[in-house]
Amino acid sequence: MRPAEHGQPAAALRRRWWFPFDGRGSFLEYCLVAWHLALIPSIVLAALAYLLFSAAGADVAALQKPAREILTRNVWMTVLIAPAIETLVLALGIWFIGRVTRHRQVIAVASALAWGGLHAWFHPLWFFGVVWSFYVFSLGYLAWRPVSYKHALGAAAVPHALVNSSALLLQFFSKS
Repeated sequence: MRPAEHGQPAAALRRRWWFPFDGRGSFLEYCLVAWHLALIPSIVLAALAYLLFSAAGADVAALQKPAREILTRNVWMTVLIAPAIETLVLALGIWFIGRVTRHRQVIAVASALAWGGLHAWFHPLWFFGVVWSFYVFSLGYLAWRPVSYKHALGAAAVPHALVNSSALLLQFFSKS
């Protein structure tokens, strides 16, 4: 068991390591952890959804975005512009949801479901990869909002940009 640091009990430090959404500590550390907390479960959820729909006999090709050559993608749009715009809309959505409830988990789940639904509107299988990532982005925004709006927006946008970058890199390196 790790000793208490900065007056925090060891249990609080363990919780912070596995669920680092308390708005304290290093912003860089938070972004790196949140990137992986968003990316890895999202990949697993998307893969499981793909397998389940395939096993059920669904035409998964019709449910997912048509494949595009990685070199024809607008990298700037995917990595910088989309996360920035979506983070501003996420902040507005969280503000509206916050008018109905003050429970962080309820706000984050409602936000994630809304974002999953919006992405599924275009490509239904995207719901499963997007919903978890936006849950993490929403929690990050909520955790860092008491520090500042700049930190809150960054806590959602930076991991989002890293997740999108990872997806593009995986797509690029999966091509032979």
